[in-house]
Formats: sequence, C-alpha cells, structure tokens
Amino acid sequence: MGLLDGKKALITGARKGIGRGIALTLANEGADVGVNDIVDDETSQRAVELIEKRGVKGSFHAGDVSTVAGINAVIDSFLEEHGQIDILVNNAIFPDQSRPLFDTDEAYWDRMMDLSLKGYFFGSQRAAKEMISQGSGGSIVCLSSVHSYVAIEEWTAYGTAKAGLKRMVKGFAIDLKGHNINANCIAPGAISNVLPSEDDDDVIDGAPHDPSRFTDRLPAAKGGLPSDIANAVLYLTSELGQYVNGETILVDGGMIATKVMDN
Repeated sequence: MGLLDGKKALITGARKGIGRGIALTLANEGADVGVNDIVDDETSQRAVELIEKRGVKGSFHAGDVSTVAGINAVIDSFLEEHGQIDILVNNAIFPDQSRPLFDTDEAYWDRMMDLSLKGYFFGSQRAAKEMISQGSGGSIVCLSSVHSYVAIEEWTAYGTAKAGLKRMVKGFAIDLKGHNINANCIAPGAISNVLPSEDDDDVIDGAPHDPSRFTDRLPAAKGGLPSDIANAVLYLTSELGQYVNGETILVDGGMIATKVMDN
C-alpha cells in the first residue's frame, strides 16, 4: 500500500529536475501522474515511461501554463486521461531566472509573473474548482524559493514572484475552507537538477553539487537533491500532512537560518 494509492496528480514543469523527481516520487507511492512541460521530447516521454514502470498510469500533457488558455488546455487533457484531479503541483519555471535590475524590461517581468505567479494562481483556481466538484478534496503545492525570504543581487523579479506564492497559498487556505483542500508552498534552496546518467536513469536524483561549495556555508554541508523536495511534496499531499494548510516549508539545508544565500 502506497501513501497515494488511487490519487491522480498533475505536475507542471516535470520533464526533468525537481518536477521529474516529484513525479517519480508520487508514482512510487501509488499515484497516477500527469507530466506537463512546454517541451515534448525524448526526455519528456522517458519521464512518463519511468512513471509507468512503477505500475501506475503516466501521461504527458504538453502546454504553456503561463496563460489561462494554456492552463485550461493542460488540465482538460489531464482530466480526459485520468478522470479527476486530486493533486496539483505548480513547478513550472523558465531557465533564465536571474537578471540585473536595469536589464529587467517589461517583457522579462511579464514572462516571470505570467509563469511563476499568474500561472500558479489560475492553475490552482481551476484545479480547486475540479476538486470541489469531485467532492473528495485535494492538495495544491506551489514551488516557491529561498529567494522569497532574502534578497540577493539580480534575483529581484524572481524573488518577487516567489514571495507572492507564499501569500497566495494563505489566501487559498481561507478561500477554500470547508472543502478539504489544502494549499501550501515549498521553498527549495540550492538543488541539483542534473539528470541521472542514461545507463541508470530509473532513479530520482542525478549527480549532487560539489559539497565543497557548501561545507563552510550551510549547516547541512551539502546541496540538495530533487528527492529532498519530492519527499516534502509527498508529505504535504498525503495523509501525513493533512493538517498543514496555508504554509511554506523551507527545504534548504539551513540556508535561510544562516542567512548565507547561494546563487
């Protein structure tokens, strides 16, 4: 028996890295998992194959979750495949997350907010509507960041979006009261997103960061891995975390405790 037997989970931005780790971890615990990404390639399809190797249903849902139309298309596709949605993990992001203040133009700002804040809001709103209609509750998790706690040079736009998510889930907790839906954030620290080697890719984590980068800087004395974030998601989306709502959990090896940020 898994912690999520029979649950249907949609993970955005799950082609690789943290999202892939979350998808495989939830599948390990019995959930049927839909993988979303804007890129549909061999890496995307391999993620689905690895989910199905765990004896559950896997599916891929290509789409841009920075627009309401794109979000609705992805969730429609997921529902057509799985029939219901019990878990939504908002994880999508684009690669260039930092930019100097005076190089941050309107197009970059809008792209950041559309994907990392607006997209998370309207994805959660749509998922919550479906969960209420189903009558069986559900879980929403948003990936925030240590950058929502502390400012670091050239990360202002990203940090602003991620800080908004912390307030957003508190609002969801209030607005969705009585429907057995919890909404929370996880704020990762420095996580290695390296994919596992091709000859041993049926695992969650790839190569870790060089620990010397953190030995004298973090209490954990090492960087984090996708499994560290995925295990926190598992906690929040299973019965283990059913009484946690409207909160943000730091998974950062003590980075914020020490107030030493790492790019």
